[in-house]
Amino acid sequence: MYYRNQPEESSYDKFRTYKIKKGDTLESVAHKLGVDVQELRRYHNMYCEIPDLIEGDFKSHLEFLILAPENSDINTNDGIKKKNKKVNLASNFRLPFLPEQTNGSYKVKYTYEVEDEMDVIEMNVSVKWLATDRNKYHLFQINRSPNIYVNGKLTDTLISGLAGQTAEVLYPLKVVVDEFGKWIALYNYDEIDARWGETKNKKLDYYYGEFTEAYIEETEYALKSSDTLFDSLRSDYFLRAFFNGIYVSHTADYSFTGEVSFPIEKEDEAIFNVQQKIAPFVDDSDSIKVEQKGNYANLGLGILYGYDASNVNYDAVYILNSDTYTIEKLNIESCVKHNKPIRNTIAIELLENKKAIVKLK
Repeated sequence: MYYRNQPEESSYDKFRTYKIKKGDTLESVAHKLGVDVQELRRYHNMYCEIPDLIEGDFKSHLEFLILAPENSDINTNDGIKKKNKKVNLASNFRLPFLPEQTNGSYKVKYTYEVEDEMDVIEMNVSVKWLATDRNKYHLFQINRSPNIYVNGKLTDTLISGLAGQTAEVLYPLKVVVDEFGKWIALYNYDEIDARWGETKNKKLDYYYGEFTEAYIEETEYALKSSDTLFDSLRSDYFLRAFFNGIYVSHTADYSFTGEVSFPIEKEDEAIFNVQQKIAPFVDDSDSIKVEQKGNYANLGLGILYGYDASNVNYDAVYILNSDTYTIEKLNIESCVKHNKPIRNTIAIELLENKKAIVKLK
């Protein structure tokens, strides 16, 4: 069953919630509760089901808004105090990276907003760890479902048909990830290049015209070499979000300051000065919360693109399994408050939650 359908049972009873009333808007509720609009939306989106994500405003079917707890030590449903479980880090306060624990399917939702226009793309993606070498480089295999939904509809146009053929060439995609969980290289370029030759000759004969020729030309340019394909895939939001290098050493207060590179738009790379913080205690769902807040590091590029550094923001939240430290859910939002405001949001959520007990060395 495709994940756009409503879940069979609600998990909202685990959280403090607000009952949405007729006439309520995100802004009016934020004002009523005395909470920042962005924070209200971000917290809800961290824990809600994918169909209930808040984009511009409340969806018509949404009944409850998930609120941050008033007191993290209290279970707001029954008033019983819970004993906090501290997040265990490795030596040097390193957030452990246990790649061999990664083997699951994720539901993925991209939302792209420019002024009042919005496009939503949804798909399923699977990630599986394959091997680790002596230098602590890890090999992962990525697969993508052939079904892609655009604004709630299964794509069936010429463009999606060609895109589907190209996806068939790319996947399974094998990538190399470093010891911090950051994607650094492609592994199976030769395999992909060989698949493209077969696909082009056997399947793309079905399509014709100037658009098809331009599409083939663009694809062949991307597949010209391993480096050009890597550069082309740098705009893949799933790869960039999932393998974003969050498994680093932190200070004693569970924080880290550094740089994160992330595409604002396709082929429009941005560097952000980011503070990453780990919640020192697991939450009520027995998960670890890792939050990143970033400000645009201009480096002269902002002038080229017409961006004011103060108007470009990056916010990310990762929810990790407290036993395996693998990603269960993440939400990244990058905003550009420009002449035409741009907001990119990627939401990724594990379809099956499998707990495994591991020991840190």
